Amino acid sequence: MKRVVVYLCCLCSLVWLKAENTELFSPDEKIRIRFSVSETSSVSHPGVAEGTPYYEVWYDGEPFLLPSWLGFELVGSAELKHYFQIAEVKYDRQRSSWKPLYGERSEYPDSYNEMRIILEETLYPNRKIHILFRAYNEGIAFRYEIPAQPGLEKVVINREYTEFTFPRYAPVWESYGHEGKYYKVYPSEIKPDCELPLTCITASGIYGAIMEAGNHHYPRAYVEAPYRRENTIRIALRGEAKSTEGMVTAWRAITLSSTPGGLMEQNYLLLNLNEPCKIADTSWIKPGTAMRETVISTPEAYTMIDFCQRKGIDYMIFDWGWYGVANSHKNDPSYVNVTHPTTGEPIPGHPGLDLPAVIRYGREKGVGIFLYVNREGLERYADKIFPLFKEWGVKGIKPGFVQVGKQEWQEWMEMIVKKAAEYNLLVDIHDAYRPNGFSRTYPNLLTQEGIHGNEQNPNADHDVMLPFTRFTIGAGDYTPGYCRGDLQSTYAHRLALPVIYYSPAQFLFWREKISECHERPELELWEHLPIVWEDTRVLSGEIGEYIVVARRSGNSWYIGGITNTHARTIELDLSFLPAGYTYKATCYTDKDLFSGEVEIRRKPVRRIDKITFPLQPSGGFAVRITHE
Repeated sequence: MKRVVVYLCCLCSLVWLKAENTELFSPDEKIRIRFSVSETSSVSHPGVAEGTPYYEVWYDGEPFLLPSWLGFELVGSAELKHYFQIAEVKYDRQRSSWKPLYGERSEYPDSYNEMRIILEETLYPNRKIHILFRAYNEGIAFRYEIPAQPGLEKVVINREYTEFTFPRYAPVWESYGHEGKYYKVYPSEIKPDCELPLTCITASGIYGAIMEAGNHHYPRAYVEAPYRRENTIRIALRGEAKSTEGMVTAWRAITLSSTPGGLMEQNYLLLNLNEPCKIADTSWIKPGTAMRETVISTPEAYTMIDFCQRKGIDYMIFDWGWYGVANSHKNDPSYVNVTHPTTGEPIPGHPGLDLPAVIRYGREKGVGIFLYVNREGLERYADKIFPLFKEWGVKGIKPGFVQVGKQEWQEWMEMIVKKAAEYNLLVDIHDAYRPNGFSRTYPNLLTQEGIHGNEQNPNADHDVMLPFTRFTIGAGDYTPGYCRGDLQSTYAHRLALPVIYYSPAQFLFWREKISECHERPELELWEHLPIVWEDTRVLSGEIGEYIVVARRSGNSWYIGGITNTHARTIELDLSFLPAGYTYKATCYTDKDLFSGEVEIRRKPVRRIDKITFPLQPSGGFAVRITHE
């Protein structure tokens, strides 16, 4: 078998014909992808038809993926998964970076080596497909491109045979449903409709997170365990993928790292696989913190706006119920109609909501207004309410219970985001939507849920799962709470979450009415809290055990650390700080297990210092470090 290894050193594309086996390396040469097609009567892969495409992945010389099959099952045409030969291989590369409008760092690297495999069937009608591979220092990505051609005038993909075959003893963290919890299992134990991203670790210590990106005209992907394929998982599509002019699929991407924290640090790989910003004037796009007004009345809104102004909170949201029963097509979001959110009956003694007056008051106080709009309201009334919301001065919308999965609903949701941009509306998509990098192209999409968050009152074990699982694909609206009595963590643990969990619309104090608790002295940390960053570093952590994250805004560093339901001692090494300065550190820790008090200590620190934090079960700490 002929083998071709190519080191790229020029910008022009290079071409090899009739290669049977070809490889691609990342710019730093730590990641290697090998692509092949199976031979006739293969001894190494018995039972696999000839000409079956497959790929393998190594990280730092160790196998991460063993031979993993590729291909499709089509509707109305022969399958595209066997009887291929490599007709052509083209290589290219990119070395660049880009500056986001906002993000977890001020600049993202975007450098990769690229390999385009052109496959041609050895059987009539000799159809062609392209598989485009990219090797980044942060991981790999690939997608399929099916050119329009005789025999494929119309493409309907019923099943995608993209597989991921791990070495033995490689556990993964499965999750089901858009608000699912995470459990450690082996690949063969995964059930249908397992969510992405999927975090995994090999026996040799390689961490990976499998994700999808750029599925703008393609159904959402899940994963499942194929029958009798040990250590293998396969993409499962939510519905058919359809096109009449060829097909470009979503990206299948994997971030790779020698540490679990590297998966979260490198989550910008998903953004790199999307197009640059398409909004010409982005001056109106302002990330910020927000708080929910729970009574939905004019007097309460005024009180809440005053509180937000005093505490440095940027936005206030009217959630479910401000225009009647939100999941009814009959309730028009262009009319304020505060009723019981479930029955639609009037609320006795309710003082009413003068929404235009509240918006004006908020504008005077520097607090913008978000409005919840359920799926039915957007499906039927979007063209009516978006120009009206702009006229009123509404800053953003929160779509709720949106449909996801099928190609048509993926397209619809992105159409709503684009339409919202036309009317200068920010967007926070709730419930089942999960990020795929589209916020790079339309940054008015600030954040999304798709997460088992504070609304479900999770315990600390779940909280320390999220950075290594759900947050490997970007922003998540966890809605941190603080004063509710049903929360299952210490105050210092809760205090650290907005630093650890990235969300350009950070909704604080979820489902809480203003009380004396909100005047606790440690909440000074949340006043004017940055929620977008110029640098982000995961200093230490283990999946489901603990995590410590440091983020920089200007000359200030914010550090959050949390543990699971077990007590532990964490040593914070400050060597990430620039040398030559003495800094002021403000440290927030639980005073003890029973008092419910947070101790605040202020002390000078330098780069050579280390700070020790004994953490209570379900505890945490936060630090703000500044220098003039």
